[in-house]
Amino acid sequence: MSKPTRAGRFEQVHAREQGAWTVRDPEQHGRTVQAMFARIAGVYDFMNHLLSAGRDRAWRRNVAARIDGDAWEILDLCAGTGDLALACRAAGRGRAWLAADFCPSMLRGARGKKGADQLQLLAADALALPLRDHSVDAVTVGFGVRNFADVRAGLGEIARVLRPGGQLIVLEFFRDDPGARGQLRGVAAPLRVAIAAMVRMLGRFVGRDGGAYAYLPASMDQFLTAREFRDLLAEYGFSDVDVERQTLGIAHIICGRLP
Repeated sequence: MSKPTRAGRFEQVHAREQGAWTVRDPEQHGRTVQAMFARIAGVYDFMNHLLSAGRDRAWRRNVAARIDGDAWEILDLCAGTGDLALACRAAGRGRAWLAADFCPSMLRGARGKKGADQLQLLAADALALPLRDHSVDAVTVGFGVRNFADVRAGLGEIARVLRPGGQLIVLEFFRDDPGARGQLRGVAAPLRVAIAAMVRMLGRFVGRDGGAYAYLPASMDQFLTAREFRDLLAEYGFSDVDVERQTLGIAHIICGRLP
């Protein structure tokens, strides 16, 4: 895999025009989601740790462990407050880290964290990235693909900016798939229902934004299953796609590689 000549240099260009394929009104969806995350930016980290009982930290470490040891430039999409990019840095994965999110208020939450001075922060839409073709070695997305206004356009952008041989590692809450092999029948689904109820309750009384924390579990129910997302990656040329369940299937890590 070819390497850039200078660490930390992400060459930016004007966003390319993307083909039209939408599952919903992208502009309205984008405005709604952006405003929602701006409202909860101040409590985002606290609520993540609370609602997952701290398991979100382990999930991010598992994502970082999946990245090739020789990866140089890592792009973290839907980076929020930078925790996944920082987990990659702490694990010794990459030499330059770009944390991109379309909500500037979320990115500001990364400032002051240990190692955050090593991150490059970029306010950008995942559907129109201001990056050159084939410019990064790995892309990570933590709990973000289900917020894409257009999942296909997002995957197209990811495939565009990845170098040949580059990796995509997604950490996400997917819709339940009762037919999936290895699913713990009678355990995973009720557990997720209970968690969704807790998310709504704590979001209202602790996060002080019932609407935002009602959206989050609802978006899980409306999104793809892990198997459907795996098949979609194959459509965009990703091979060696692997699905790894996290904590009884509450979350999944899905990895793919461009040829």
